[in-house]
Amino acid sequence: MEAARPGGRRQRTRRGTVDRPLNTRLVRVAAIVVAPALLAVLFSISATGTLPRSPIDPVFNGDTAGELATTFATEHPSRVPGTPEAEAAALWYSETLASLRLATDVDVWRADIPDLGEVELRNFVTVVPGQSAETVVVVAHRDNAGVDRATGDNASGTAALIELARGYAPQSATPAPRPRRTLVLVSTDGGAFGGGGARRFADVSPHAGKAVAAVVLDGIGGRGRPRLAVAGDDSRSPSRALVATAKARIEEELGVEPALPSLATQLVDLAIPFAAGEQGPLLGRGVAAITITTEEPGDPEVPAGDTAAPIAVERLGRLGRATDALISSLDASAPATFQTPDSVFLDDRAASGWTIRLLLVVAIVPFALGVLDLLVRSRRRALPLKPAGRALRTRFLFWLYVGVVVWLGAVAGVLPTGDPLPLPPYTDFVANAPLSGITLLAIAVALGWLVIRRPIAPSYAPSPEERLAGYTVALAALGALAVVVALVQPYLLVLLIPSLYSWLWLPLAAGPRGRLAAFAAGLVVPAAGLVLLGAQLDLGPVDVLLYAVGLVSVGYVTWVTTALWLAWAAIAAQLGAIALGRYVPYMRGAEPPPPGPMGTVVSRAVRYGRRR
Repeated sequence: MEAARPGGRRQRTRRGTVDRPLNTRLVRVAAIVVAPALLAVLFSISATGTLPRSPIDPVFNGDTAGELATTFATEHPSRVPGTPEAEAAALWYSETLASLRLATDVDVWRADIPDLGEVELRNFVTVVPGQSAETVVVVAHRDNAGVDRATGDNASGTAALIELARGYAPQSATPAPRPRRTLVLVSTDGGAFGGGGARRFADVSPHAGKAVAAVVLDGIGGRGRPRLAVAGDDSRSPSRALVATAKARIEEELGVEPALPSLATQLVDLAIPFAAGEQGPLLGRGVAAITITTEEPGDPEVPAGDTAAPIAVERLGRLGRATDALISSLDASAPATFQTPDSVFLDDRAASGWTIRLLLVVAIVPFALGVLDLLVRSRRRALPLKPAGRALRTRFLFWLYVGVVVWLGAVAGVLPTGDPLPLPPYTDFVANAPLSGITLLAIAVALGWLVIRRPIAPSYAPSPEERLAGYTVALAALGALAVVVALVQPYLLVLLIPSLYSWLWLPLAAGPRGRLAAFAAGLVVPAAGLVLLGAQLDLGPVDVLLYAVGLVSVGYVTWVTTALWLAWAAIAAQLGAIALGRYVPYMRGAEPPPPGPMGTVVSRAVRYGRRR
């Protein structure tokens, strides 16, 4: 902002005044520290090594696998976990493997699955002994979500698992082939409802602890382009060699390179973290794992699963042969090849995750220095920071109350509960949302806001010093939040950094429109993260919001991540109130302040206790 000089000339407002509180030069100079970290990311991008193909041709028979898949899907069209139909499908699978004379163990347990409640699940584990105790694991879920939900079906993956086992079955004339590493074939249960079977295997099976790599087959009988899923239940990624070799074997058989998630999707999945496929729990336990699937034509983000149309037998055969060749490559590889550091895959190259995390952490330094300078100048000017801090505290209490309401909604059965697994996109909570229960929760949130907001309800026009104090406190809290995020979950900064720098310029924004534009810019990237999640699961804007709440209520999104987002929402609420002209300091800035709603309740409770 400029002031008028004698003679009509304009002079620039002095730095450090209320109209120009931010030291922009300091922020710009501090941005130099980002350059070395950015160079580290660029230098870390390198080609991914591909394991050699085995000279032995795959024996996978696509026609046989197609017949198995058709028979399985026809005789057992509904295989919802915990139902008699699922038990019949499990019996069919075990009898089919028994005919191959392969020893198969069954793991039976009970799990609490959203939409289904507590049900009995079964994993079938077939072990082909190798020369080494190290294992190569192949996983395919056997269940589905019912006859009307093709995206949850995996008859093709189950058939491919059986056909892969046939290649290692003993024959009457010749002994059974013996791989270098032990091959473990796992038919899991609950895969269509969050991957409970894969998680069970990763948690309790001794074979998982010895696994050098795992390949998950999910819906490989579709007609779309093959696709690889690489996200994990925490910020880990499959090894570069595994991804590159899977791409190479698939391209050799199909003549088309499989698709990988976009760069933005990979970063969001690392930031949350979120994995819709069964590779997620395996990666979360340190096993290098990928999922091979097919995408719908024209819709590359549709969830994995066989389509409602008849299985594409030729595509199933080619992907089965590619998987067979991939297993042979993994079997002959060195064990050190398969580690699970976080990486971001870019076609035939990959960037090291540690350099991306370094860049994200360093990127908050200019913001932190700018806010620290602003805080020092505000204290020097004796701005009313305490009332502004109390106003922010009130907003923190409200968002904490929102978290409590979500917890109560889960206890009351309005929100989904169960084992901490990623919800399927077709979960009843999203597809048939309980509007009455959600409305009651929304009313509870609104009533809580009406009670809590009384000390910060706009009742007069605050002075420029009071508004600047509100900015300063909120930005200081945002800086502290960024530091905490950098320590506990650095990838989450992907979604937070844009809000840091958009809102840093709020005190300098010219006029109400400028302030609103700067504030809205800080909301764009977190909103885009929800949009990407919705595109990944084929969910609309309202449905993806419900889905995100469901991930919190079942515990798949940890309480730490939830607390960080609630704190960010409280800070955003204060900055939004200032941008909209609805901000006032706590209790009109009175010192000492009279007790607010929470203080009144506490003091009355204390007095009542003393009288008792």
